[in-house]
Amino acid sequence: MSRRRTTAGLLAVAALTGCGGGNPEFPPAPATSPTAEPVRIAAGSTGQTAVLAHVYAGRLREAGFDASVVDAGTDRADYLGALERGDVELAADYSGNLYLHLRGRAPVGPATAAPTDSATPTPTPSPDAEDGGLAEDLSELLGLGAERADDDDVLAGVQDVLPEGLRTLSPAPAENTVAVVVTRPTAVEHGLADLEDLGPVCDELALGTDLDFAGRSYGPEGLEEAYECVPGRFVPFGSQDELVDALLEDRVQAAALFTASPAIEDNALVVLADPLNNFVPQRLVPVAAEDLPDAAADVVDAVSAQIGTDDLVLMTRMTSARDPYTPEEAARYWLEGGDDT
Repeated sequence: MSRRRTTAGLLAVAALTGCGGGNPEFPPAPATSPTAEPVRIAAGSTGQTAVLAHVYAGRLREAGFDASVVDAGTDRADYLGALERGDVELAADYSGNLYLHLRGRAPVGPATAAPTDSATPTPTPSPDAEDGGLAEDLSELLGLGAERADDDDVLAGVQDVLPEGLRTLSPAPAENTVAVVVTRPTAVEHGLADLEDLGPVCDELALGTDLDFAGRSYGPEGLEEAYECVPGRFVPFGSQDELVDALLEDRVQAAALFTASPAIEDNALVVLADPLNNFVPQRLVPVAAEDLPDAAADVVDAVSAQIGTDDLVLMTRMTSARDPYTPEEAARYWLEGGDDT
């Protein structure tokens, strides 16, 4: 990939998203001292986590650490195992799926994969019927009884069940969980701001979903229990392209998407708030080895504090475009200007 092509493309992305800034030419990474402590960061399972790994590595190198991004496998078990063995010192993950993995439950679909306009969701096996569904299990596993788990509950739960020798660092504001979205005209017509508003008119609307939605506890059962929302129809789609097209063409009036999907921003869709926490929280959280130096942890915490959902959208857009940028290119762009947004 040529520097000219990279620079022009990044400027186009910045104009589209309103993110980024500074000189689009990438400065060379600062040289590290021969005695700098090594910090190896797992690339993780998705384009998002790979970009984040390079973002953390860039800031750590600026702070004098010998930071590098390594392939520690794409399965959660792989990079958690690498952390436990000491093969890597850091990995980015998402709180809800991480907790469910550590407690032996199936993750809740492709939330960590951040599906984009061109992505087809990868089905994940649903829990057995007797399990009562993942969201219900999540609250039970956390000891909350009938109360639904929120971000803080899940983050505290992750800390409680991490293997010995591992710890979580400060979570980022960014999240990538399931949400119900509508077009702006639909939101205005029905006065919709959150899922509580949706309940009384739910039977008038068709809800588009991915193929797994009906089998999830946050799906038909969760919407009815939490918000008395029983859509007139559930319409499953095999790809997000088809789902978004159906929403924009009013073949469905609401859709279940992931909050870091560029389709939301691209089409000015309205995300309906979930005040009763029907959907499993998925906050971005770095997982680190206990022996990661405190100075390195401070750098990672400072970076995480700057990463919002909009940044995940930008990273996803750049790495999943028709002519995609590498995770390292996307990270360099964010490091140069993304933290000024």
